[in-house]
Amino acid sequence: MQLGWKEMWRQKRKFSMLFVITFLIVMLTTLITGLADGLAYDNGSALHELNATTYQLDPDSEGQLTRSFIDVTANTSNETMSVRPLTVTIDGKKEEVTLFALPKDSNIGPVSALRKGEVVFDPSLSENLGLGDSLIDFASNYRFTIAGEASGRYSHGPVIYTTNETWFDYLNQSEQRPYVSAEIGTESTMSDALVMSQQDLIESVPGYSAEQSTFTMMRAFLLVIGTFILTAFFYLFTLQKLPELGILKAIGLSPRIIGRALLFQVIVIVSAAVATSIGVMYVVDALIPSSLPFLVDFGHLALFGSMFIFLSVLGALLPLWKLRQVDAIEIIGGKAS
Repeated sequence: MQLGWKEMWRQKRKFSMLFVITFLIVMLTTLITGLADGLAYDNGSALHELNATTYQLDPDSEGQLTRSFIDVTANTSNETMSVRPLTVTIDGKKEEVTLFALPKDSNIGPVSALRKGEVVFDPSLSENLGLGDSLIDFASNYRFTIAGEASGRYSHGPVIYTTNETWFDYLNQSEQRPYVSAEIGTESTMSDALVMSQQDLIESVPGYSAEQSTFTMMRAFLLVIGTFILTAFFYLFTLQKLPELGILKAIGLSPRIIGRALLFQVIVIVSAAVATSIGVMYVVDALIPSSLPFLVDFGHLALFGSMFIFLSVLGALLPLWKLRQVDAIEIIGGKAS
């Protein structure tokens, strides 16, 4: 450790450059992680906000709420939720929204104070909507009245929340048979219901898996590329100081001590880069507009940071192997006997 510190202190410029390069690579990975987490949350934030953990869906729905159709009567005793994409008109302009209908007499969602025909909407829908304004369903001309705001997005689109009372009234006026998308809780009227957790539902949102798989692949490539770059730099640094290493070995310094110094340098530089990038991420999160899908999850950042440290230590095996091959006599210009 002491040997590693001394070398880093005496060659501050070289190791500072290595720190900056490592920091930029790690920072790019953490930024992508923040974007991936933000998009994941934005894809199903309406479900995240609900105070429910278990849902029963139509077994043929493939886990998607908008494909789940459970026949019920309007006076069903089970707590139910209905989800449906709608095209609504706001002052003559069409907007795509997702309607979430929830039980009024529970704390599952923000609908306890709503009367029939009233909805609360996500602010991203429009900046010009106010109390008493109307949203008109384009297909049925059903009129929803704005009663407030509540954050919630589904499949990267704004959500409007309403009560089951309004939902069944909407279906009746639209001349559609009554149905719901899911029954909430462990009890179900169906013997073959598809039981799903909240996270399962979020991961079943259209496009969620493909989107997150893309980001996972990008992060994996960045980790591997960053490891190769860091390994190459330390290998080159090792080659540059072979004469000094040969002298150290000639005067009796153990190769194990030299190797520990190298590992110490790798761990210090990469750990410092990871810690700095996480700190910068919180600053970025505080500065960027709330409308951007960006989320800082310390657990995910720590996970990918730990993976980068681990891979960097593995990459250090190459310069460590080179250290073991150093012949002190040959390096300092003598001849082996």
